Amino acid sequence: MATGPQGTLLPRLSADGAWILYPELQKTWGASWRLMRIPTSGGAPQFGLETRQTILYGCARAPASLCVLTEASQDEKQLTLTACDPLKGRGKVLRSVEKDPSAFNYGVAVSPDGSTVAFSKPGEAEIHIRLLSLSGGSAREITVKGWPNLTGLEWSPNGKGLYVGSVSPEARALLYVNLKGNTRTLWRPKPTGGGIWGTPSRTGKHTSPASQS
Repeated sequence: MATGPQGTLLPRLSADGAWILYPELQKTWGASWRLMRIPTSGGAPQFGLETRQTILYGCARAPASLCVLTEASQDEKQLTLTACDPLKGRGKVLRSVEKDPSAFNYGVAVSPDGSTVAFSKPGEAEIHIRLLSLSGGSAREITVKGWPNLTGLEWSPNGKGLYVGSVSPEARALLYVNLKGNTRTLWRPKPTGGGIWGTPSRTGKHTSPASQS
């Protein structure tokens, strides 16, 4: 589930790669908006589903078929993860987690096999990533030691780690973090500017870094 700069909803591929999903955004944050789909082979946009208080959305990768919509409650105290399908629309609620009402957005990303959601609060002095099982297993946490303020969160295609953006007054960095919390710095642009994030190719052979100036 893609995170670019916090608060930005990026176009995403469906699990089977047949559809590009993108938001038809409203002018007011928190207002409902429509999740649209368009065939990767070309064609006219089509309506997918209507959302509410949406944080992020994204999909696993084939052979998994899961797509997940992450929405905040009206009081901003809870996040609900709901299964969705590009053709069938909204599905069952997968799980709910507590949300800090003061946090504008969260990093949320679905693992390639659809078994786990990575979940992280922005603005922390040291990044913590919770790995939430969607099959009833227990949650666990990764600490990204020495790196603050998450601005991007994306799984690697093999599911063995995550691409994480970190921003502070002293540094901006795109990191690779494995599931044990070991960290490798991939890119360090100039410290001045906004968020930083990375999107891997579906083959895992390339990663496209980006940042806000």
